[in-house]
Amino acid sequence: MNTHKEKIHEISENNFVGSTKRSIASAIDTVIVLIVRILFIEIIGKIWIEPILLKFNAEFKEKFGTETPKRTPEHIEFMYQHELFYHIFALFVIIVLIGTLYHSALNSSSWRATIGKRLMGIAIVKNNLMPLSFKRALLHYFLSILPFFYIFYIISYQMKNDVEIYQAITGSYENIVFGIIFMLWLQIHLFTKNKTTAYDLICNTIFINKIFDAKMPWSKIKKNSIN
Repeated sequence: MNTHKEKIHEISENNFVGSTKRSIASAIDTVIVLIVRILFIEIIGKIWIEPILLKFNAEFKEKFGTETPKRTPEHIEFMYQHELFYHIFALFVIIVLIGTLYHSALNSSSWRATIGKRLMGIAIVKNNLMPLSFKRALLHYFLSILPFFYIFYIISYQMKNDVEIYQAITGSYENIVFGIIFMLWLQIHLFTKNKTTAYDLICNTIFINKIFDAKMPWSKIKKNSIN
């Protein structure tokens, strides 16, 4: 345990990763995952969804005499009850899982990093400098994307109430509180010693400037976490 404390003290000044490198790594990973998702939709989605979509269009036209769904109770009920809705929902879940597995599997691998992190020369480890388990990496990923739910909420609030974005953010006491939490969730690393975010603190993880020796993500993880 003392060795871990000494190592953390040794890297505390220079080796903790700031928001700029983390953001660039995240952008690289976003592009990679987006490409994989597009390929999946183009290949699997067409084979899987297109026949059901054609069936939906034919049945919808036969029932309502039009090919264009409208926001009427009858049209909405038909869409929700049709098998197309459930298949599209399942496709959406798979698309989300692609990003989830990408981040969780690679961050808990011998690389201790996604492709984006590795290209930027950084890694994610536990506070004691040991590798993450898959469960911890999974939790870290889900906590890291929580801000997107706030963004979706604000956009929905804006569209529903037909207001400007700043009016949506300050439109209610709850919105203001959510906005403060949102900012702290993203920017608390500016005030933490090890440049950790809120979800880093919850998961007991840190980002360090380090490329591990493993050539492939599935290579055997060495017991020594930091050389």
